[in-house]
Amino acid sequence: MNDVDLWRILQLRETVRWSGDPRAFELLRGMDEARWAVAEDGSDGRVVGMVGAMPLGKVGILCHLAVHGGYRGRGLGARLTSWAVSYLLSRGVEVVRLDSTRAAEGLYRSMGFEPVLGRTEYRLEGGVLAARLRGDRHFFVAGVGEDKALRVTPLSFGDLPELYGVDLWSYGADRSALIMATLRRYPGWGLVARDASGRIKGYLVRSASGATVRVGPFMTSSPDVARALLIRALQTDGGRSVEISLPAPKGSPAHELLCEFGFVGRRDRLRMELGEASTPEGLQTYGTTPYLAT
Repeated sequence: MNDVDLWRILQLRETVRWSGDPRAFELLRGMDEARWAVAEDGSDGRVVGMVGAMPLGKVGILCHLAVHGGYRGRGLGARLTSWAVSYLLSRGVEVVRLDSTRAAEGLYRSMGFEPVLGRTEYRLEGGVLAARLRGDRHFFVAGVGEDKALRVTPLSFGDLPELYGVDLWSYGADRSALIMATLRRYPGWGLVARDASGRIKGYLVRSASGATVRVGPFMTSSPDVARALLIRALQTDGGRSVEISLPAPKGSPAHELLCEFGFVGRRDRLRMELGEASTPEGLQTYGTTPYLAT
């Protein structure tokens, strides 16, 4: 992919009715080690397929795979996937991760990917949020079950060295470039929670897609910390709709917390991996980075 392809990629995205935020693609395209490939029709040069590959240390992300409907069933998706996997392995990646649509699940299985977790897309409509902000001031001001020793403050660039280490320990991949790029585009939109000793117990990063606020990454040590961060985030989002992508089993504390706040979930994609990822320690995921959708 080169700069000349960019306007043709927009045409492809419109044709396949890709709902991803174009600004998210621009953010990912700016990552130094990210690589992108396109497939062209040899007769007229049209872009009929694309894929992205982003190495994050030992974990590599295969993302934004799209094939024009008129060119499906010809093995193009497999060729694009193979290209992305080959690039990621060349960068020392040990496990390739993706979020698959139901339509693409068979393709990925045939290439050795295994399902790991279902991903649910949660949404809290702006009108519902605004009504709750007006009607339940105690919940949103004091916080139900909030640890009084916990301090939730705006995330500053001075927090980043410690946050990067905690995120790597908790997620298992180096997302520092993504976090930095998001904060540069949306300064002041991050939050960090620290205990009485000053240790990071959770953090939340936000971005925007039109009139919708998207939350992620969102990592915390406990539901109470997650609740405190989410309360602060909702207070400062001006009643706009909020979306959170959560790869976790139903019934997990993260799912229960979002339902408690009135979020409505829709099973969206299936997280799949090629290779064996180590089990991360540290903080738990309450929302993932929203940019890496296939």
